[in-house]
Amino acid sequence: MEHSLTLLQINLLFIAMFVTAHFLRKLQVPPIISFLLVGFLAKFWLTPESTKPLELFKEAGIILLFFFIGLEYSFERLKNMVSVWKPGIIDLLLNFFPILFLSLLFGFEPVTSLIIAGVFYPSSTSIVAKLLMDFKRLASPEAELLIGILIFEDLVAVLLLSFLIPMSEFGSLEPEAIPISLLKILTVLVLFYFLHTSVLPRIRGWLDRASEDENFVFFLLGGVLAVGLLFKKAGLSEALGSFLLGVLVPETRVVENIEHHLSAFKELSIGVFFFFFAYESELTLPKHMTFVLTLIVLGVLLKIVSTYLAGYVYGMKRKARLRTSLSFVPRGEFSVIIASLEPSVKLLSIPFIFATALIGSFLFVVAPRIADMVYPPKRRPPRKRVRKELSPAPSS
Repeated sequence: MEHSLTLLQINLLFIAMFVTAHFLRKLQVPPIISFLLVGFLAKFWLTPESTKPLELFKEAGIILLFFFIGLEYSFERLKNMVSVWKPGIIDLLLNFFPILFLSLLFGFEPVTSLIIAGVFYPSSTSIVAKLLMDFKRLASPEAELLIGILIFEDLVAVLLLSFLIPMSEFGSLEPEAIPISLLKILTVLVLFYFLHTSVLPRIRGWLDRASEDENFVFFLLGGVLAVGLLFKKAGLSEALGSFLLGVLVPETRVVENIEHHLSAFKELSIGVFFFFFAYESELTLPKHMTFVLTLIVLGVLLKIVSTYLAGYVYGMKRKARLRTSLSFVPRGEFSVIIASLEPSVKLLSIPFIFATALIGSFLFVVAPRIADMVYPPKRRPPRKRVRKELSPAPSS
């Protein structure tokens, strides 16, 4: 009887997540916010014991998210990111280090300050990309720059997690942990590059054939989760392992088959991960409310300023720079993942993520109108009418 009740509660939870996301999407509220909201509300009717069957999805969420991010790239594409490194550096310098120093000034520990800066830094890939598609701005001048900076932030976030996870486990900045983590990361990068150049070309044909099998999903899911968990056991980020595995996948029809097999499971796992982030958080106001409000204000202003400067370096015109800068404010999945490393940071991060996601989504929608108001389109001068002289009628 208790088992049936638990299943019923989980079924109702999934329905609630769908209904909330479906109706809030009409108000341009990102799905991430919907899942977090359901997580808070579920505290009143779900017990921790009833959510235990969902632990697998919670663990799989991060692994599958970064695996699919890795599928979007390849070793060749990562080499060709020269055009966005300057805008990416500007974005990093203005959105990471100021918050790191501000957190230290407010009395937070060094590791906690690093995590807070990591939460503050990256814009939401899923929210920004979805808004670009929904509002048909993928062909606009700013789309290439925004996507380029998102890629840069993804790579920085993956590397950042590789350092933050062992640091958060120690609870302090251990000097000997940094070179050990660097050595582990370099070893992994060399190993994956060897697999890319020497092993993968020999099994590419088999992968294409195997991916056509309807049972390929078992091998795929088991392999992806195994790699992520092995990295976690080795003291590295499961995000780094799953990301590199995604990059390793050849750009053949196997990618389409992978997306066909795992796309729905990925969406389910990510939704459950965001649900748990809110469900396991305390429903109390943060102690450092002044600090949180400062983060929200700076989260909007610094992103606008840094993206405007990035657009200038990228060679964009003033109107396009303004429209771009107002479209890059939302925080989302990466902020949630980094905040989950430290319980005290989770409480600070929730109002920051909520506020920047909602304000950022609103600014994205109104950005073209604001740009038109500040830089109105030039009106063409009226065309002069040329009168045709009528030739005199021939005399009779």
